[in-house]
Amino acid sequence: MSGDRKVGENFDADEASSIFDKLKNVEGKIKPKGEGKFDNIKNMINEAQYLENSGKLDEALELYNQVIFVLPDSQKAYEAVARIYQKQGNVEKEKDVLKKAIANCKNDEEFKNRLNEIG
Repeated sequence: MSGDRKVGENFDADEASSIFDKLKNVEGKIKPKGEGKFDNIKNMINEAQYLENSGKLDEALELYNQVIFVLPDSQKAYEAVARIYQKQGNVEKEKDVLKKAIANCKNDEEFKNRLNEIG
């Protein structure tokens, strides 16, 4: 089972725990008791989507990158980061993110196709 999931080489459990602690107050709402860490990740992604839709791309990038740090195989987060770099016209960073997504995500065909499209 552990061989199915690729974990980033720089994974730091203390840093991940710190990120989860920051999630306790996403959008000003205190985390309810019993809410799991993955619920917090959903909240973080929702907040990042809100920021992205509001044009606050740098803030959204920060949240998406925190999700990737905790869940290095998060296809949604990689898709969002690549999309933001595309919106910003930063082709090199978009390519870098797509390469990382290919290395870390199980379903990587979309990322491969997109990387081939932008050359």
